[in-house]
Amino acid sequence: MTRGELRYVLGLLLAVAVPAALLHALVPDDERRAAALTAAPFAWPRVLVAHLVAALPLGLLAARPLRAAAHANEIPRGAWLVCGAAVVGGVALVSPGFADALSGGTFGEIPLLVLRALFALALVVPWCAWAGDERGITTRPGVAFAVATGLALVPPALYASAATAARTASANEWWATGRLAKADRALAGLCELGSARAVAEKPPGEIRRALRRELDRLESAAKFPLPPTAPPRARFARAEVLIQLDRLDEAADLLAPLAPGSPNAQMLLASVDRDHGHYVASAAGYEAVLARAVPDATQFPEARETARLAFEGLAFVARADNRPADAEAALLRALDALPRDAAHFHFLLGRHYHDGGRPVRALEHLRRAAELDARFAARAAEIELAIRTSTPACVLK
Repeated sequence: MTRGELRYVLGLLLAVAVPAALLHALVPDDERRAAALTAAPFAWPRVLVAHLVAALPLGLLAARPLRAAAHANEIPRGAWLVCGAAVVGGVALVSPGFADALSGGTFGEIPLLVLRALFALALVVPWCAWAGDERGITTRPGVAFAVATGLALVPPALYASAATAARTASANEWWATGRLAKADRALAGLCELGSARAVAEKPPGEIRRALRRELDRLESAAKFPLPPTAPPRARFARAEVLIQLDRLDEAADLLAPLAPGSPNAQMLLASVDRDHGHYVASAAGYEAVLARAVPDATQFPEARETARLAFEGLAFVARADNRPADAEAALLRALDALPRDAAHFHFLLGRHYHDGGRPVRALEHLRRAAELDARFAARAAEIELAIRTSTPACVLK
């Protein structure tokens, strides 16, 4: 490899690595760091990297006239490195303003896609100019420009769509389980990408504005210290508030003394242990809840609901701990222990088998869930369609 070729390859690598690393390091907002967000308007680091990579062909085209002008004016090649650093600094400087402007989710996906593509182009052009290689020159620059523009827009759009779909699912789950601070972090990224996918059946911007008001209320409530003589009910209520605010260590300190005498406290503590990655302690907590709740599940609706949530938690912990067989066993136990919730657990088993690459077993349980409860029919049909379009037909005969 010649020196010029080495510089060309190194320039393309640096065009992606340096802006991505510096922009993420220069994020000044602690809330954005906690949400794993990079500089606005790119939301998540992987979206930023996708845009930078996709902008390289257009950046190489745009760099040619700039490099020719610099050569004509005898500007040293090292000036491009200074220019690249300046562009990164400029983007980092305006990033907080963009974060505030986009936080309400009032802009659409297409305008924000174009904005991100322009930012990415500005970030990679200096490095492409520094690379200084004339390879790939075409006699049809218009076609090359059109193709490069398409590459700068379409792949990042597809990637952003996949990212928003995954984050929307997470936001819905966190909203449904009362993890409001975590839901707000996901919503921040969704608003920044202009997502129109509904969270809690509302647009991301609308639900985030309501969520911010609720979080402000919870923060105010959590500021008042609990007196040493506070009763268990008050301590449990404060722990719930702290969990909603994602202050899990403080919540665990309140729940630990309550857990031996309260299934609800034990359940919350098991959930906190799960989120901390303490899977053994979490599984033990869920088992302790089941030992209390299952015997009463046939007579008392509250015990049945507690047992249902504990079985789900136990399966979740097993999957997170890379123990799919234990997750399967937990769901099968739930089928036997909670026959009135059979449709729910058949559906969870079908999804578990689908995720584990066992399509035949998945279809059996998905169909059974739809037969027992029509509310599962649409979701079961969606997974069945995914199975049939990704699995050889002979396997499913």
